[in-house]
Amino acid sequence: MALSGGPLERRSMSDEAYARLQDAIITGELRPGERLRDYELAERLGTSKTPIRHALDRLADHGLVEMQRNRYTRVAPIDLDQVRNAVDLFGDIWIGSVRHVMPLIQDDDVAYLTELADAMSSSAKARDVAGFSIALRGIATGFARIEGNDARAVIIERLGPQIRRFSQHARDAVDWEAVDGFVGALRAAMIERDAVKTRAVLVSFFDEVLPSTIDRAEEQDLTRSELD
Repeated sequence: MALSGGPLERRSMSDEAYARLQDAIITGELRPGERLRDYELAERLGTSKTPIRHALDRLADHGLVEMQRNRYTRVAPIDLDQVRNAVDLFGDIWIGSVRHVMPLIQDDDVAYLTELADAMSSSAKARDVAGFSIALRGIATGFARIEGNDARAVIIERLGPQIRRFSQHARDAVDWEAVDGFVGALRAAMIERDAVKTRAVLVSFFDEVLPSTIDRAEEQDLTRSELD
């Protein structure tokens, strides 16, 4: 395992360790099933074992790491049922925001959301799975922030890593034409400030486009651990 970057800065070592390890898991640098030893990670990241242990606890809480007391810690396998549940909850959270946000949305809010949609569109056209996943989370969080609902934003942030990791492994299962259509329809609905259209676009994406991607990934065995 070769984690990128130098020693961690002392001013938030647990956060830095979490971010570095999360990125390594999402990108596949740390593969599903790979053992994680806190003393090895501490040496590679230039810190003590305590920040590493805190980071591993957070990663376990987000479903990216499995911890067996007195046995081992390893990168969690990609569980497609968990991914489906995460996608469903992500969609429910976002769609719930629409009902509250759209009737009161202001010009600067529309401009902000449209800018995020443009970033999502650019990533989709470039077939950039990582960029699209980050932009998708960003615009969903944007709705929650405009609503003033920090609880929704926290849940979206919590679900993001698991969905992003799946997307990286299942990139060959993505129907980019459907994704392009989703982004365009979402952008148009937001500009029109039409809550009904916005909700319909999101429902289609989370009930049809993303589940189909998961099904194709399962059929093609794209998320099987290389270490099984």
